[in-house]
Amino acid sequence: MTERSVVQVTLWNSPYLGNFMSSELVLAGAVRARFGLGTHFVLEHGAEDQPWLAELDAAGVTWSVLPARRRAHRAHLDAVVHEHGAMLVHSHFTVADRVASSAAAAIGVPCIWHIRTGFNGYPLAQRAKDLLKMRIVARRRVARIIAVSPWLAEVAARRGAPRERIETVPDAIVVERFAQPPDRGAARERFGLDADADVVLCMGWWPDVKGVDVLVDALQLVADRYPSINALLVGEEQMRSFLAQRLPTRPPWLRTSSFVSDSAWLYAATDIFVSASRHEGQSSAIGEALACGLPVVMSDIHGTAGWGAAPHILTFPSEDHRALAARLEQLLAESPEVRAAAGAEDHDWLLEHFALDIWCERVCAIYEELL
Repeated sequence: MTERSVVQVTLWNSPYLGNFMSSELVLAGAVRARFGLGTHFVLEHGAEDQPWLAELDAAGVTWSVLPARRRAHRAHLDAVVHEHGAMLVHSHFTVADRVASSAAAAIGVPCIWHIRTGFNGYPLAQRAKDLLKMRIVARRRVARIIAVSPWLAEVAARRGAPRERIETVPDAIVVERFAQPPDRGAARERFGLDADADVVLCMGWWPDVKGVDVLVDALQLVADRYPSINALLVGEEQMRSFLAQRLPTRPPWLRTSSFVSDSAWLYAATDIFVSASRHEGQSSAIGEALACGLPVVMSDIHGTAGWGAAPHILTFPSEDHRALAARLEQLLAESPEVRAAAGAEDHDWLLEHFALDIWCERVCAIYEELL
């Protein structure tokens, strides 16, 4: 008999597992221990040759890859829920929400939508689609909506989702990924950073959303007073094109890197982490920086507000590069010892509030109710 399973429509095809899929693998173990159910991951097209598929196999889960053509998604999900005896379908990142709910409804099992991203200013056409999705599909075919921040929960409710089915469950941070950090000198050499520089790290893969322009403008001000500054921006071609237009002549303090499979190398090379984002669902990168004991400066947007309770995290008004520069100079004026002590307190706070076992228990409690 086919093993009964939870089908996780993760839509993941990145070149690394990251915090998201690492968390999902731990959840799969908890689901097996608590409910005796397997887990099947539905991955996005492009995941076929990723090296981390071996880690999925080693964890004892099964997986499949969505076809490239969207019209074939429903047939793929219908086959998956039958072949793997789906008891529950859990869809992430919104793109496949409707087909996932349809596939679940066809065999009479619950469906969960997990909202992880959001924007302050959707175009009118997208807002109309979301109203249809939330007011009709969510009410008829979705048992629960999980939002990673209170702001996203409120957005879903305003767009018509039933409030009584929405739960806020912030993502956990898999701190074990950073338990043995790489050597600081080796990390700096890997990314071409000066050995004695004050290094600021920012994830810039989606430059408009991540506020790369705000960070660059702030750093140009800071570099005049702190010539030891280096900035490490992480992203791919979209970010590089953005920087080429914004900074035709690359300043001496700027370094860039493509994505790395083990983000611990990035944090090991860093003194300060900055999130200048205009929009976020929650931001795992902020949590990862806290897990590594780094000082964090972040924009005061709704999605990342939950991190603001950390004892020493600093915020600045979104879009205000001068305020960001002032926050950076505030940290640069402190001694490494003071920054390290503050980082240790933030690390302990993270373990208390965003531990993986707490997150697994909350998600499993929702599964238990629905199952």
